Amino acid sequence: MHFNRKKIKQNKLKISPRGAKKKKIKIASEKKVVKPVKRSKKKNRKLKITSVSGANNVDVKKFGDKSEYKPIKEWKSILDGHPAFILGNAPGVEKQNLSLLDNYFTIGINRIFYIYDPTILMWQDKQVWTSDKKTILKQGAIKICSGKSGPRNKFLNFRVKIRPFRFGGDLETLYGTGNTTVLAAQFAVALGCSNIVLLGTDCAYGHKGKTDFYGENKDHKPYTLKMCNGAMQWLKDDCPVKIYNCSGNKLWKTQKLEKVIKEIKPLQLSRKAYRKIFFK
Repeated sequence: MHFNRKKIKQNKLKISPRGAKKKKIKIASEKKVVKPVKRSKKKNRKLKITSVSGANNVDVKKFGDKSEYKPIKEWKSILDGHPAFILGNAPGVEKQNLSLLDNYFTIGINRIFYIYDPTILMWQDKQVWTSDKKTILKQGAIKICSGKSGPRNKFLNFRVKIRPFRFGGDLETLYGTGNTTVLAAQFAVALGCSNIVLLGTDCAYGHKGKTDFYGENKDHKPYTLKMCNGAMQWLKDDCPVKIYNCSGNKLWKTQKLEKVIKEIKPLQLSRKAYRKIFFK
């Protein structure tokens, strides 16, 4: 019997180990040339991490905050005598000349990074990270958040225990939910700060109902202002250091930032110098 070899498909059996299935591999015709597959060498690989928002690719060079600094528990009284300027997100903060604070110690709350890069950036709501992770990573600020509101084991973290608010003196554990400003105040006092200066803690809406200086906060709730006022009242009653109010909050006399700086005469340090205090 004669076969027409041109009509037969050119197949070749690849022999696999005993018991395995045989695979058919097509052989290219003589006219076609099989080019070897080029495998690219990936450079600047990114670290894949798991956060509360799922898997994210984050540039390792922009990360590593936690590894650069001393553990938070070693920060107690490390800023003895320095005032802390706490920057909230209320509409009034955008009217402040925040450049006056460039050489002082600042703790910025939540999305303050839209207009200012503070010494420390603090947040406790996971929505801040999930919605603005790329912007957060660009900030030069030391990033500190609650353990459930950012990538696990990458940023410096604190625990939040439920009410009542109180000054526990422990930098790793802060007390009271619903208001990040009072957590920042607890943190500042534990650092040894001599005074607290409040900016952007109005506990009031701005022009045309703006909830925050950047517009409307989609996470704002009907009870947010009530919780804010309650938290500020506690701060006024229980804070062990003097508070200066440069915000629109009615619980304290409102003062101009320039006047407060002139009165307390804080020690001036560059951002680099402040970061060195916290370095390992």
